[in-house]
Amino acid sequence: MLDAIPQAPLFKTTPVDRRVALRAWPLVQISHPAVTRENWISYATAVGRRLGKNGGVVAIEDSRGYIHALFAWNVVRTVSYRRSMRVTDMIVGALPGRRLAETIVSAIRAVAEEADADSVLVEVGDRQLAPDTLLSDGFEQLVLHCMRFRRPPESLG
Repeated sequence: MLDAIPQAPLFKTTPVDRRVALRAWPLVQISHPAVTRENWISYATAVGRRLGKNGGVVAIEDSRGYIHALFAWNVVRTVSYRRSMRVTDMIVGALPGRRLAETIVSAIRAVAEEADADSVLVEVGDRQLAPDTLLSDGFEQLVLHCMRFRRPPESLG
């Protein structure tokens, strides 16, 4: 029997700096044709700088360096939860299958854990991420285009 050769992950997650923002421009342009390249670069680099460890923009790229998805995130304090992470401005390229969507969900969870968020609110735009992907990974459906992940109460410490 042949031993299975471990495969590298299809996608990896990277924070968006100016260099990554430039590579992400074609994806942004397809999704938001009215946004100028300068405005995109300014937005993407300013979010991380302004919010520091409480926000930024994340890119999902393949091994060739092509960016297939982006999302912005920031942590806010809420009345009902101590720290809530909001995911906005999600842009997802059109690829067949579920691997990209699953990678996005994993990336959101990883960022939430790193940011010590007690809950996550994902704003899902048209055609961006199938809600069933989020639902199958433990998110609750609140409204048609809004999902929330909550840590179990015992882990809120």
